Amino acid sequence: MLLNKEFYLYFPEEHEILIKFKKYEIRKFFDGQIQFTQSEMHSIQQFKQKYQVQKEDSFILRMLYATKFKFEKCFDAIKNFDEWRQSIDSKVNPMSQELLKQGVIYMHGRDNRFRPILVVNARKVAGIKEIDLLLQSMTVFLDYILSNCMLPGQIENWIVIMDLGGLGIMGLPKQDLYRIMNYLSSNYRSRMHKCYVINCNKALSITWAMIKTFLEDITVYKILFESCPISLLQYANPSQLEKKYGGIANDKSDNFWPPQEISPNYQIAIDNIKLIDQLTYIELFKQGRLNKNIVCQELIKLQQLQQNNQQIKQQQKSEDDFQSCEEDNDL
Repeated sequence: MLLNKEFYLYFPEEHEILIKFKKYEIRKFFDGQIQFTQSEMHSIQQFKQKYQVQKEDSFILRMLYATKFKFEKCFDAIKNFDEWRQSIDSKVNPMSQELLKQGVIYMHGRDNRFRPILVVNARKVAGIKEIDLLLQSMTVFLDYILSNCMLPGQIENWIVIMDLGGLGIMGLPKQDLYRIMNYLSSNYRSRMHKCYVINCNKALSITWAMIKTFLEDITVYKILFESCPISLLQYANPSQLEKKYGGIANDKSDNFWPPQEISPNYQIAIDNIKLIDQLTYIELFKQGRLNKNIVCQELIKLQQLQQNNQQIKQQQKSEDDFQSCEEDNDL
């Protein structure tokens, strides 16, 4: 099961939706019941009027944030995205599935905000000669994650563990990795919460220390170079991580595809999140406040079943009262 009932009961708090970082604001949630600020709505309306773009407000805002609210860049980004989507072959190459089964990229667990944890094996990436096939595999994988592991307005981001496997500067397929990162950042905007780059040698760490001085603060904020993603354990139950990454789950050697639940234990003691109860969820549904969300049918059916049981009990009580009244009349 990739979407448990528990996930539907989590709604991010205000400070998780729009994060203040230095002079920037980083928006983490765009869809579902999420409310935009007046300033954001104003920018969306201005953009739509200028370019006559017929897109969902949430999509436009996602692109605006990705292009730092520069309208011309945003318009180009939307055009490029549409062209990319149209170019995707609806028939999936069986070789793409094969790469996913080999574990080039796979999902392993979630953090305590239910964000999927994605692992990229750089050594396996380096062994692939057909970069277009690799990109198609990643598209199949990430589209699956978006459709089956996320909830609009509730779970919209993922965490990446980029395992370099000790590869040095010379061993890394730099051009391919650059193309992959550009591909992902252009077509899956505002999705990465954190990226842990691990198992890198000392020379690469020094190179990163120099490179990051030329990058924007937001990008640097999201990328962490660590020997092992220890800081991830501040936000993820150890049962969600493989032993080689500091967790207690067995290291994965097969069954990489399709994704599967690792453990039902997601919470941690030091940062336990608040979940609404099932009755509150049902009330939100009745009030129409989940119209833009993916609704948990299991919870709705449970509520309907409870209602039916109550009606049956009330009907049975009425019949018993009526029968009792008739017996009194007979006397």
